[in-house]
Amino acid sequence: MATDPAPSKNFKAVIVGGSVVGLALANIFEQLGIDYVVLEAYGAWAPQVGASIGMLPHGTRILDQIGVRDMWEEGVPPASSLGMAMIGGKHLFNHDGSDVHSSERFGAPITFADRQKLLHSLYTRLRNKDKLFLNKRAVKVTMSETSATVETKDGSKYHGDIVIGADGIKSSVRQEMWRIAAEKSPGYFPGNDPMKQLSIEYTCLFGISKPHKSVQPGDATYVAGQGHSYLIIGGPNSRVYYFLFDKLPEKLSGDKTPKYSDEDARALAKKYRDDVLLLNCTFGELVDGQTSMVMTALHEHVYEKWHYGRIITIGDSCHKLNPISGQGGNSGLESAAALANALAPALDGLKGSSRLSEAEIEAVFRETQTVREKRAEFLKQDAKKQQAFNAPGSSFGLLITRLVSPLLSTEDTIENTALGCIDGVRVQRLPVPFRRRFLPFIDELPAKPIKSLRLPRLVVALIMAALVRMAGHGIVQIDGLPNTFLGQPFRTTFTSNPVVDKILLMVTKIFASGLSSPIPEQYLQMVYFLPVLAPVVLIWAVEANRRGHQHNILHMGALLTWPTIFALAYQLFTVARISPIYFLIAIFIGRNPRFHRPTSRIVDPDLAKTILPATILGFVVPTALMLTPLRSRPSLWLDLTTIWQISPLIPAPLAAGMAHALRSYRSATTRAKAAGEDAQSRTAANYELYHNKDLPHLMRAYGTMFALTAALHVAVLTRIATSWSGPAPLSLAKTFFDVPLPWGPEGSAWHQGKSAIEVAFVLFKWDLLMLATTLLVWCLWTVLEVRRMGYVTTREACRVALAVPAALALVGPGAMYAGTWYWREKTIAGISKMEKGVEKKNR
Repeated sequence: MATDPAPSKNFKAVIVGGSVVGLALANIFEQLGIDYVVLEAYGAWAPQVGASIGMLPHGTRILDQIGVRDMWEEGVPPASSLGMAMIGGKHLFNHDGSDVHSSERFGAPITFADRQKLLHSLYTRLRNKDKLFLNKRAVKVTMSETSATVETKDGSKYHGDIVIGADGIKSSVRQEMWRIAAEKSPGYFPGNDPMKQLSIEYTCLFGISKPHKSVQPGDATYVAGQGHSYLIIGGPNSRVYYFLFDKLPEKLSGDKTPKYSDEDARALAKKYRDDVLLLNCTFGELVDGQTSMVMTALHEHVYEKWHYGRIITIGDSCHKLNPISGQGGNSGLESAAALANALAPALDGLKGSSRLSEAEIEAVFRETQTVREKRAEFLKQDAKKQQAFNAPGSSFGLLITRLVSPLLSTEDTIENTALGCIDGVRVQRLPVPFRRRFLPFIDELPAKPIKSLRLPRLVVALIMAALVRMAGHGIVQIDGLPNTFLGQPFRTTFTSNPVVDKILLMVTKIFASGLSSPIPEQYLQMVYFLPVLAPVVLIWAVEANRRGHQHNILHMGALLTWPTIFALAYQLFTVARISPIYFLIAIFIGRNPRFHRPTSRIVDPDLAKTILPATILGFVVPTALMLTPLRSRPSLWLDLTTIWQISPLIPAPLAAGMAHALRSYRSATTRAKAAGEDAQSRTAANYELYHNKDLPHLMRAYGTMFALTAALHVAVLTRIATSWSGPAPLSLAKTFFDVPLPWGPEGSAWHQGKSAIEVAFVLFKWDLLMLATTLLVWCLWTVLEVRRMGYVTTREACRVALAVPAALALVGPGAMYAGTWYWREKTIAGISKMEKGVEKKNR
């Protein structure tokens, strides 16, 4: 093990409070070479006070950095089953495998154990025990221009450059800080009593109970009720941790904090002892088996100012959360890390015997609070909302809880964990041991995410809306279409539905007019345009099957899971008009970062395998057949033209059917296996999303679409260019660009004087131009979204953004779209940290 740096000789921190936060900060300082002492008011470093603590992945990451994680997790069952029930025993949901999902996504499971165990682990890890002092209750803090001093109840004095209050919600350091500020800087803090800033809405009866048959190790169950709720956790050695949250008749301020006795605790337990929490488990049974039980008021607040002069508060002394979220201890660890991150660089500049000035110290403290306060407020509000949801004050609120909770999928519950974890702070100067992690923390991304893109999102949405309007410019009914095709009469009956037959006859005539047009550029334009739809058909089918679009409570992503409906729409109303609408929906849905996470990117591996062959069979082949000039067989050519009209609708359901067939075949081959092996196989399948098994197939699909459409783009341009030296030169402008503009002098009368074939030619060109413009805007927006998430640096995003319009010119709109999606897919999948650097590089 590496030797810790020697402590700085010209800086010392006095940490008041041997709490989880205080001892964690001592460990961080020790490993960074920052001198300190810890003053604890009580007579033991790890007393058993009947309290438990939960460690979430971001808190566990800090424990991992300071070498405490393994000690903490030894013998502690991870939270493997997360559930919710109603008081009375009605089960609302239960999500098994939470430990695997949490470990695979964040590198650590959620764990619960005695607070004593964590304190003991933190204390044991410290090497310099001579810096730790028991029975040193801080009673007074003084400051000078060069130092700060803590005086304890026994008369001892401890001098340092800064004083850190890690002494909890009733912090004596915070009280002294406010007192000093009132004397030296009146008005710096609001009032003279920091306790008045706290609010109390709930009391909590928490305790530890003996094993119960209805609570297994690793179980974590919320039990909702009107005005009160529970959290029941199965811990080490089958012990049960229970929390009863009871709403007070009215909100109290912290200066009116009730003091509860053992009799008060027993009275509250008696009041609710008949509550049925789980199957065959009442609250009274847990209370009867309790080994410890404490009743306390639950304070909530994030202070406006955490520091003054050479004094700073961290942990519960500056941000106190409702414990229902389990974020309290974790949030305190984050604040300890943030303080160390701000302090260490400041100490680097010290030379000789120089010391940090008060201004430099205040800058360190300001940075600490700036890093933490918004997130602390978010976590406080999140816990508040969770408690209100679990213990609503009205019967209507309870009904909402009862109806909404069963809709919460495993993905929803894990995403809630992600929101509270991935933005966590780590100790920047301590290494993070490698742990498999599919979802990296924000500070592990290539770039810092951009919090909001409201204005650009609005601008792009308006552009898409304008493109919808422009795409419909000049759309007119094409009159005078011929009734024969190369001498062959058109079929008038295709189905038994006259409406469908009429539509099919109309579109067949329109397309046939282009295929048999005497204008050579018109046929060439169709040869170019229609295959461009292949990447659109494929990518929209992929997006329809994204995990993120299918696993969310509001199912907003389900709007993108209807590729066949969108295909039908653009066949009827043109792709130029429908594609901006599709992308408008995607822009709206994409506001939520959840839809851009690696876990949301995943597509079912079987469907990923089949999406390319389904697109080729269902769309590319019919397109090629229709575009093949069969002038000697006009009847067959007409039938192929009619069949093509439904080809965009085919790939998505065909891919789903092929994927189902693959699964059925695989299921049939596994029936012969032993039941245990089969169960193991099903379990493994639940977590295969963390192995990116879909990625090679999707990359191959995008690559194929890129190659096909790029080759076609080059071939068509080459055909036009080589014709210029021949007897019948083709016009590039006439093939693609010669269309009346919406603001042109012809206006809505542009079609007058033109034949039906000429009108159809203009509409096809306008359709392609609008589609290309829409895809260009969408691809550029996609690059910005990937940068917003922090998945690429600004430099990389700019490079790709410049490549997008270049690709439009060099390889065409279809290849541009496929290439952008290839890059996006690879980028999002690439941020996962499932392998060490060298292994990932080699792969």
